[in-house]
Amino acid sequence: MYLLTCLGLAFVNLPATLAVLILPVIVTRAVMMLGNWSQHAFINAATPDNCYTNSVTCINTKYNHKCWNDGYHISHHLKPALHWTEHPAHFRKNLDQYTQNQAVVFDGIHFLHIFAYLMTRRYDLLAKNFVNLGGQYQSDAEVVAFLKSRTRRIARLAHKWP
Repeated sequence: MYLLTCLGLAFVNLPATLAVLILPVIVTRAVMMLGNWSQHAFINAATPDNCYTNSVTCINTKYNHKCWNDGYHISHHLKPALHWTEHPAHFRKNLDQYTQNQAVVFDGIHFLHIFAYLMTRRYDLLAKNFVNLGGQYQSDAEVVAFLKSRTRRIARLAHKWP
């Protein structure tokens, strides 16, 4: 129905149809895809099915206030039915699990920042916003090395189907 509506209105006024109905959908979809890619950019190849090591959490960012705490992406995967208002408390309550699993948590940035920093290879900026849970890393250089280890290409596994 949407496509038929766009097609019909394109004959009436093509510039308005593009500006009001088509371009916003394309831009929104692109931004959402960039965000989703960033939410899963730091995967631990050894445990790709672990929610703590295949997702990212962003805290203390305006994005969370505007987007129903979407920055708490690890807890979103751990407890998909958790109400959006409960994600910050769930994060604080489970900090030990985040630390033990070496979860990637950023403070003050959101997923589009992560995308931009990764595309420009600005691991230094990621390290500046990285939350060093449990004091596991002694320097920004160690954080950068850790983040780079989580963004390496993962080799394909040969699966044998039964």
